[in-house]
Amino acid sequence: MKYAIPLAVAAVILGVGTYVEGNKSDRWPAADSDKLARFTERVKTIPLSVGDWQGTDDRTEDDEQFQKEFKASNCTACISRTYTNGKGQKVNVYVVSGKGRHITIHTPDWCYVGAGYDKVEDPLQYRIPMGEQPTESDPEFLTCVFRKESPTMKHEIRIFWTFSDDGNWAGPRHPKNVFGGRRAMYKIYLITDINEAGTAAPEGNPTLDFAKDFIPIVNDVLFDKPDSAAAENPAT
Repeated sequence: MKYAIPLAVAAVILGVGTYVEGNKSDRWPAADSDKLARFTERVKTIPLSVGDWQGTDDRTEDDEQFQKEFKASNCTACISRTYTNGKGQKVNVYVVSGKGRHITIHTPDWCYVGAGYDKVEDPLQYRIPMGEQPTESDPEFLTCVFRKESPTMKHEIRIFWTFSDDGNWAGPRHPKNVFGGRRAMYKIYLITDINEAGTAAPEGNPTLDFAKDFIPIVNDVLFDKPDSAAAENPAT
């Protein structure tokens, strides 16, 4: 009997580890496939008009290279748009849905560096205030400046990116460790050209004004309402 407790503990540890690894590797049946299907369909419902901002699709299903890149990402839906306001300010927007293990692999500090950009700085966690005063419930992003240079050109962009599966947007420094096992998620990139933005700093970047209009709208169209969630799972 002296080995009973250690063996039981080992079995529990092994079971938990197998469950976590199975979720991250998609070994288990897709119990939340309905949620992923809903998330996939809702990406297409993000409106072109967002407050004072009007969007245009940059890349569509007719773009073969875009489709090739999209399929390689293993995500399930995406939009790529440019939103422009009455002042002429522009924000490029990229929204994707998919499983956490795929969503969290392809982040700007990986894919933009792979496309020839250099990170000018380490990604910074940054909350974009939704109201006059910042709060802990404001969406959290990671943000970084990326630069691509040649003898004849220097292109600098600032990207804000964030993740959510419930309307609470977070930008953890190691997103795969936090979200890798989630069965359905969204990821948002908000991108500006630094020359057009007029500043390299997050403060003063047009993304901040855009996000105040955009995040409440996408939360409304992408996620279940509390009452509808309750209706789908009534108390017994």
